[in-house]
Amino acid sequence: MIVAGTAVRTWTIAIAFAFLVGVAAGAHAEPSMSLNGRAGWETLGYPDAATRGGRWENFFALELRTRGQLTSTLGFAGEARVVADDTEYTAGVWSLRNSGVRRPYLSLTTATLDWRPTPELRVSVGKQIVEWDVFDGVQPANLLSSRDQSDPFRAVAQGVNGFTIHYQPGAYYLDFTVVPLAFTPARSPQDRWIIIPDAVPYHQHLDPVQVDETQAGLRLGGRLGDLDASMFGYVGRDPLPLFVLNFERLTVESRSPRMHAGGMNASYPLHERLLLRFETVYFGSPDPTRGDFLDTLGGAEWAFGDWRVVVGYLRQDRTGRPDVSVLSQGERVFFQSFVSGEVRWDAGDRFEAHVRGGYDTRGEFVLLEPEVSYRLWRGLRAAVSGLLVASGRDNTYFQRIRHEDRLGMRMEYQF
Repeated sequence: MIVAGTAVRTWTIAIAFAFLVGVAAGAHAEPSMSLNGRAGWETLGYPDAATRGGRWENFFALELRTRGQLTSTLGFAGEARVVADDTEYTAGVWSLRNSGVRRPYLSLTTATLDWRPTPELRVSVGKQIVEWDVFDGVQPANLLSSRDQSDPFRAVAQGVNGFTIHYQPGAYYLDFTVVPLAFTPARSPQDRWIIIPDAVPYHQHLDPVQVDETQAGLRLGGRLGDLDASMFGYVGRDPLPLFVLNFERLTVESRSPRMHAGGMNASYPLHERLLLRFETVYFGSPDPTRGDFLDTLGGAEWAFGDWRVVVGYLRQDRTGRPDVSVLSQGERVFFQSFVSGEVRWDAGDRFEAHVRGGYDTRGEFVLLEPEVSYRLWRGLRAAVSGLLVASGRDNTYFQRIRHEDRLGMRMEYQF
């Protein structure tokens, strides 16, 4: 508690100091602020009689985003999210560091102060999302930001408390992010989507707030002609947990092993319609419960007229086996030979439609997510969506959720 209180006071002083420096550097600027967001309601039905949860689910979400300038050099940005449901995925008003198993009603996704002493340099302090990936869907290069995966097919990125230095003097750039004292794990799937067998109680282990839990990530990148590429490294813990059996408490615990990761990614347009992407990330862990492995992705995006087609392939190769066996290695090892893609149609008018999907050749499972939406009035849109899960192998996570196909309808208003 003493360390946690000290950490809070340290961050308060740091933010106040950044604010005062920015005000002193550009007090002549007129303050400005924008506010926007969206509100949505979604109802989902599960037609399979063998579903593990209820047959119906209602979900409400309100998101508010703000951005503005306090001075010519000091800006701010924030995003808050309010959710509610009737399936008990949500409990408690607030949860610091994803400390509860269930998601809170209110969460602060991001809240940062951005100081720009020069056009080339930006220093961001506060809760922020750090995204280094060039792919949609499976994103192994996003090593710092955690996710709320109460529903893994409705996952939401959650910011981490830290500071980032972004320096871009020209075609090249540097990003350096530090998250001091505290690690924030991803929130694991709930109820019907839970990863581990539900015969024993589940407990989320939260690592203590202390100096050696500090995480750091560095990225170097830039453009060389049409080629956009970067290299990156990370030292900290894995936001995606593994699951161990605690014999003393007779519970299953989610644990976040220590992780050292590094890799590179690149994108290159062949011409106006075709964009190629590549990414490779190596994950190593000094903990005996987590093995080492290499993720390699390749893909392409093709745009023509009102259509957009994206295809990708992810291959995972183990380079080291864990010394200690665990109940489940978790989501980090779900996709081992995964072909994924999306076909999207958007005529720029009222109708939009897309189909996302994937097939894993080793796990022998198929995922399909179709959606059709129609703009009723200005920012008001109605959508019909579905989820299909099919698995051909026993003893896999997707075999356990093969009865969780669903159909849904969503109303969403953007303002």
